[in-house]
Amino acid sequence: MQNEIISLKNDEKLLVGLSWENFSNGEEIDFDLLAIMLDKNEKFLNKADLIFYNNLFSRTGALFHTGDNKTGNSEADDEAILVNLASIPSSIRHIKFAILNQSQKKNCGKVSFRIAKISDIFDTKGENICSYSFDDSNFYLMYIFEIEKNEKNFIINIKLKNIDDPIDKILKSYNIKPEQFEV
Repeated sequence: MQNEIISLKNDEKLLVGLSWENFSNGEEIDFDLLAIMLDKNEKFLNKADLIFYNNLFSRTGALFHTGDNKTGNSEADDEAILVNLASIPSSIRHIKFAILNQSQKKNCGKVSFRIAKISDIFDTKGENICSYSFDDSNFYLMYIFEIEKNEKNFIINIKLKNIDDPIDKILKSYNIKPEQFEV
C-alpha cells in the first residue's frame, strides 16, 4: 500500500528481497536492488554508502548486498540487502531503496519485493512485514521505500514511485559521480 508507515526498534535486523519473473520470451531480463544512505539533508556522504552489486557493503557493515543475479531464476529472493539498524551511523538519517531495470525493456516481467524482520544477519527467510508485486515492469528506476531514522527509532515509509530520469541525473542530484556507480 502506498505511503504505508511501519515503526521499527533500533536493534532490529531486516532483509529486503527482490524477485522477478521473466515475461520476455527468452530475452535476458535483469533487475537490480540498490540502497543509498543519506544524511539529515538527504546528502550523500561517502561512496561506500551506495549499496549495489558493485559495492556490497556499507562503510560500517550496516547494509550488505548479497550479490548480483542477472536471470531472476532463484527459488527465493533473486537479490537481497540485509540491514542491521543498530550499525547505522549516527550521521545517516535516510536510507532509500530502489529497483533498477537494467534491461531497459518495459513490461518484461513480474517484479516483487519484500521487507522481512530477521533474527540474525544470516537468516534468509525472516518474517515478512510487507510485500509488493507489480504485474508489469513499466519502469526504468522505481523508488520503493525509505528507512528514516529519528531521535528515538526507525520507520519504514513505503513510497512507490517511478523515476523516468536517467540514472546519471539521479546520481548527480545526490552529489554522486556517475563513475561511482558503474552499471
